[in-house]
Amino acid sequence: MSYVDTERKYKRGPQIITRKDAGAIIAETGLQPNWKCLDLGGGSGFLALFLANLVPSGSVTTYEIKKEHAAIIKENISRSGFKNIKLVNKPGEEFTGKNFDLVTMDMKGAEKVIPKIYAALKQSGWLAVYSPHIEQQIACRKFMEKFFKKIKTVENVQKEWTSVHGFTHPIPSQIVHTGFITIARKI
Repeated sequence: MSYVDTERKYKRGPQIITRKDAGAIIAETGLQPNWKCLDLGGGSGFLALFLANLVPSGSVTTYEIKKEHAAIIKENISRSGFKNIKLVNKPGEEFTGKNFDLVTMDMKGAEKVIPKIYAALKQSGWLAVYSPHIEQQIACRKFMEKFFKKIKTVENVQKEWTSVHGFTHPIPSQIVHTGFITIARKI
């Protein structure tokens, strides 16, 4: 069964980081199967589970402060069958560990944790901050610029196309904003 099929079984609670945005993080960082990943602000666990699927010989630890959201993540981990993912029901700011290859964040006040994350990343490690609000990205970039050299902010927009009666065009729909992603590397 593919990951896409498994994901359909996951329960949703808070807004998720979609596969298109998770894919953008993977494309920018070059995620490897043995990476040690940290996910702060787990939400429903979709990003952490997406990462766990791609790091079968690595690990993912996800922190979620809200008990009701952590319960959803726990249920989704059980549904996934992945053994390389761990849930911690604590604030992201309280994370422990070091030598992470990738840290992802989707949480309020993310900018305040950046110095601690920088210290916990291994050399050449990556930080990816996700937020639907550009103001949060601006605040994070201010802190990132004190530590990281290479920083990039993107908004990932996709259109699906179709062919009707021999004519090809985008499927009529609103272009939906999901979020902004700021990615930095410790070099």
